[in-house]
Amino acid sequence: MTIATELPASDPSSTTSIPGAPPAEAPITMLNPDFPFSYDHYLAHPEGLGSVPPELYGTEVAVVGAGLSGLVTAYELMKLGLRPVMYEADQIGGRLRTANFPSAPGVVADLGGMRFPVSGKAFYHYVDLLGLQTQDFPNPLAPVTSSTVIELAGEKHYANTTADLPPFFREVADAWKAAVNDGAQFAGMQQAIRARDTARIKELWNELLPRLDEQTFYGFIAGSESFKEAGFAHREAFGQVGFGTGGWDTDFPNSILEILRVVYTDADDQHRLIAGG
Repeated sequence: MTIATELPASDPSSTTSIPGAPPAEAPITMLNPDFPFSYDHYLAHPEGLGSVPPELYGTEVAVVGAGLSGLVTAYELMKLGLRPVMYEADQIGGRLRTANFPSAPGVVADLGGMRFPVSGKAFYHYVDLLGLQTQDFPNPLAPVTSSTVIELAGEKHYANTTADLPPFFREVADAWKAAVNDGAQFAGMQQAIRARDTARIKELWNELLPRLDEQTFYGFIAGSESFKEAGFAHREAFGQVGFGTGGWDTDFPNSILEILRVVYTDADDQHRLIAGG
C-alpha cells in the first residue's frame, strides 16, 4: 500500500485535529479549492446560522429526502423556529443508513458511507453534537490495522507497517508525492489549507485549472517526470495498489482535478468510523 501522505500515529480521542500532529500544527480541513469556505467556523458561531422573524415561527418548510443532508437541514430549520416537513421515498438515512440482518441479530453493516476523514470538520460538528463515538478505520497499513497483505503479479507481501514492504512500494509512493508536488503544488496547497488562507488557495487553484482542466488522472502521472524516471512497472503498481485506501486505476480516466480535490484535503486519509454504525 502506497500512501498520499505519511500515516501518523493516531489519537482515538481527536476529531478536531490531525491524529499524531504536533499541537502547534494547524490541521488540514475540507477547504475545497473551488469554494474554500470554513463551514466548521460557520456552524460554531455563537449567533447561530441565521434567524427568522417571530411571526414566521412554525412555518412549514418542505425538505425532500431524509438522507444526511436532509436531516441536517431539518434540524437547523427547527433551531430557527420553523417546522420542517420531510418527504422520503424509501428509508431514513439515505446512503448513510446502517443495515441490519434478520438472520444475524446484532450484526450491522454500513453499505454506503462507512469511513469519514478527520478533515471533514463540519461532519464531525454533528458527530460531536450527537455524542457519537468514533474509532480509527482499519485502512490498509493504518496504525490500527493488524496486518496488510499486498498481492501483485503473483507475489505476496505481508506487512504490519510501510517499513515491512519492499523498497519498490516506497519508490511508487515517492513518485506519486513528487508528481503532485511538481505538477500540482501539493505542499503549497496544503500549507494554504492549514492556514485557511483562502486567497492563496484560490491563487494556486486558479493557476492549475487552465493547465489541468482537460488532463486525466492517468495522463497526469504518465506525464510526470517522477513516473517517467520510475518506469511503467511503478505506474502500473500505483494504479493497482494505490495510495491511502487502495488502488485508483478505475479513476484513471477521470480528471486529475477530481483527484486533487480529494488529496489536497486529506479526504482519502486518516479515516474514522462511527461505533455501532
